[in-house]
Amino acid sequence: MTGVQRRVVSPSEEFYRTYSATQVDAIVASLAQRAEFPFELTYLGGGSELWRAGEVRSTAEVAPVLRDFDTVLARHAERLLTLVPPSTPVQVVDLGPGTTRPVRGLIRHLLDGSRLAGYHAIDISAEMLELARRSLRTDFPDHADRFELCRGDFTGPDLARVLTARHDDAGPARFVVLAGGTLYNFADPTRVLRHVGHTMSGHDVLLLTLRVDTGVDRPPFMDHVRVGGPFKPQQLAGLDLLTIDRSWYQTETGFDRDRSEIFVRVRFVVPVAVTFDVGGDRRTMSFEPGDTVLVWRYLYLDRAGIADQLARSGLEVRLFERGQDSQVALVAATRAG
Repeated sequence: MTGVQRRVVSPSEEFYRTYSATQVDAIVASLAQRAEFPFELTYLGGGSELWRAGEVRSTAEVAPVLRDFDTVLARHAERLLTLVPPSTPVQVVDLGPGTTRPVRGLIRHLLDGSRLAGYHAIDISAEMLELARRSLRTDFPDHADRFELCRGDFTGPDLARVLTARHDDAGPARFVVLAGGTLYNFADPTRVLRHVGHTMSGHDVLLLTLRVDTGVDRPPFMDHVRVGGPFKPQQLAGLDLLTIDRSWYQTETGFDRDRSEIFVRVRFVVPVAVTFDVGGDRRTMSFEPGDTVLVWRYLYLDRAGIADQLARSGLEVRLFERGQDSQVALVAATRAG
């Protein structure tokens, strides 16, 4: 690429309005160490609008597998209630609630049975929490006092604010929810599971909704990297905030067999340099033609792989149910031992 001029840019003002100094430092470290823009941070700022747009889509426009994510908790609610003491009120603790679509059916089921003790949510994005609040008020206008939404990072010490450890059978049972595949967007989901499991009491039940590898109907990019997509707009939102023009890279979607992970990444076609202001210090990240940056990841495990990951995290599978679409599973787990 001799003679090709390097594109030199700085993140937009919106980037610095959206992210704290700690988050900017984390983004720079992720780009430097893993060549990855952390997908969980694309829910902040303008990225939340992309999720709001998805919320208003009609049911007919939503793929069956996505509809399953929205309904699988409610469909198996009675089975889930067998995992807690009979007639005990249930508190829902929603980690990364997004639009709250996946949990609203469960909330309705608990309300109808006079079992809902409350709903607590935690998310790093104030914008996503506001979207969640509006959605809950729309669907449950008479129960606003039951919903508590907290801004914080559930992968760190903030989790204790909504999941205070219990040591006896007093009080409501708790369903701790990681819905819609949120868990597998993280670079190290096992670490997140261990943290959540450690903070849970022995009386809490972790509920995961996941897309699983059934061994059939696999996407074509699992055999060959697909250039140009498919991808969602929010997967490029982080690079947009860095003012990296989309003509400077091509997108690739594929499957990493070593990690059992579906990915979306960008591959640069021109040299690019991004200069950050990190705590008053300037730091430049350079990308050459052929370099890649990961913008989205999703573990694609089968049933045995999910059970093994939970076991390695100190958790035991108590319930494994398929959705109407066999690609979606509901997994309930408790602390082992």
